[in-house]
Amino acid sequence: MALDDTRRTARRLGSCLATTALLAAPFAAAPAAASGSGGGHGSRSPEVLVPVGGGYETDTLEAFARTAAAHASGPTVDLVVVPSAYGDAPEDRAENLELAGERAEQLRLACEDAAPTRFTGCTARLAVLLDRSDALDPANAAALADPATDGVFVLGGDQGLAMQVLADSPAERAMTRAAARGVVVGGTSAGAAVESRSMINGYVGDLGPADGLRRDSTLVWWGDDADLERGLAFGSTRAIYDQHFHQRGRLGRTLSTLATADEHLGGRSPVGVGVDYGTGVRATGDRTLSGVFGQGSVSLVDLETLRSPHSWRGAPQTLSARRVLTHLMTEDQRYDLRTRTLTRGSSTLAPPKGTPWRVPTAPGRGTLVLGGGVLGSPVLDDVVDRARAVDGSSRGRLVVLALGGDATAVGARYADAARAAGWTGSVRVVTGDAVREDALRGATAAFVVGDDPTTLAPALADRRVRAALAAAVCHTPVVLADGAAVSVLGERWSPVARPTEDDLEDAGIAAFRADDARWLPGLGLVRATLVPYLASENRWGRLYGSVAVDRRTPAIGLLDRSAVVLDRAGARTTGESVVVADGDEARTWTSANGSIGAANVLLDVFADGERLRR
Repeated sequence: MALDDTRRTARRLGSCLATTALLAAPFAAAPAAASGSGGGHGSRSPEVLVPVGGGYETDTLEAFARTAAAHASGPTVDLVVVPSAYGDAPEDRAENLELAGERAEQLRLACEDAAPTRFTGCTARLAVLLDRSDALDPANAAALADPATDGVFVLGGDQGLAMQVLADSPAERAMTRAAARGVVVGGTSAGAAVESRSMINGYVGDLGPADGLRRDSTLVWWGDDADLERGLAFGSTRAIYDQHFHQRGRLGRTLSTLATADEHLGGRSPVGVGVDYGTGVRATGDRTLSGVFGQGSVSLVDLETLRSPHSWRGAPQTLSARRVLTHLMTEDQRYDLRTRTLTRGSSTLAPPKGTPWRVPTAPGRGTLVLGGGVLGSPVLDDVVDRARAVDGSSRGRLVVLALGGDATAVGARYADAARAAGWTGSVRVVTGDAVREDALRGATAAFVVGDDPTTLAPALADRRVRAALAAAVCHTPVVLADGAAVSVLGERWSPVARPTEDDLEDAGIAAFRADDARWLPGLGLVRATLVPYLASENRWGRLYGSVAVDRRTPAIGLLDRSAVVLDRAGARTTGESVVVADGDEARTWTSANGSIGAANVLLDVFADGERLRR
């Protein structure tokens, strides 16, 4: 089965008869150029890698072609396409070769449009490297060894399959020599992942983005041992590249991967470089990242500059970390992988000091639980236990204040969940015009819930509803605010619709854009911005979006089945994970493509039972 995740787009290009014909015959063998010489490349140049986070967008292909052209002497820009990530099943070979040929032609056409006028055109040859036997045949590496080659582009698919094909083969050795003599090596998706020597090879088992902060949730092929489970031999040792980064919510897995790398490498973890779909960056000599191009930004994650302490807590064990330094790199920055410093324009930005941020406090005398989506979780059971303990009897009164669209059904779900968790007192679900302060009279506990952010604003426009929410939070002994409704209690909230399964990836990309959140003022009962469903709904960008509009206010990301408990004892996490973004010493901007740019945003990750503090 072909693993090209945008094959339908490729089909629209039509047949590529010339390229397909080229596939039929192996390339003639050619002697490998000696390292540091060959063709028009002259003396040895710093290796240039161009990881692209996903897709075959025209602007990213053109950017790769321009980079290759900058290192070419002509008369043509000559590119080689490597399809090793596609899959090695014999029954899929013909289809995979055809599809890879279409990608080669797509790259050639992009190059024709992008190459400087001093070149007469572009060529794009396909290296037939689909299985291990292909890679072991030196004839199939001839295009990679050709002194005329200016760029090598690794297609997307499965990075583990790609390295099972390429590792320690004549093909990989030819690529290594080519990179050393100045041939630009790029790739998209899996083709980006292989560009780091220690390589992320997906999640373990059935785990996914919502589990990314768990220990050992990510399969890492370490590049410092003797086995062949690694990225390319000449891949970066100072960076671990991750792809589809914002699109598929992979910040959590990079955080846990770097923590594991810190342990594995004795406190010398690489920089996490998260490249989003339709976006790329140029890495020169494993020293400098620059020239971000395409539709989004590139995330940089650094555990070493501020010596970020970390541990693993709870069951399952999840990450606890402090002062993780992050940046969102855009088109006008350079990043030094050796010194881990970001330069914007002509100014090198000093790292932050990591001073404490303002921890939110309980607005009333009771307990306020800020949930990230806790239906069916032990967090809700704990809230019910707290409510039952208020008067030591079963005669308590629970009021569910359900807001927004489908309030009756949402309120009923929480009422049923409370009873299932052991609540034996009375339950009243209050919706619409009945959401008033007098509905809370004598309440032991209150739930503030609502699933549809797009319909919360009209409800909050009613001052009597606002007064009821304030009364609940300030005067009811035990309060749970959960789901989309929790966000309105903070300093600001977003009325943007929750993503569906169909648009989840688009929402992840959009959340890192400056114009996406459309922030509205919150009730200010909690002195923070509250972001529920952080991992499951791909809302990592909301943390940076909040910092961009108010760097003095911490942004708290609440994962599903997790919450922050505010009471007289302070603030602490319950459930798996809570992530706080601190922008107090940050700088932010909006890039030319509308993405949020940021420097010196610190992330603190809290596991179950931890107090929120730095």
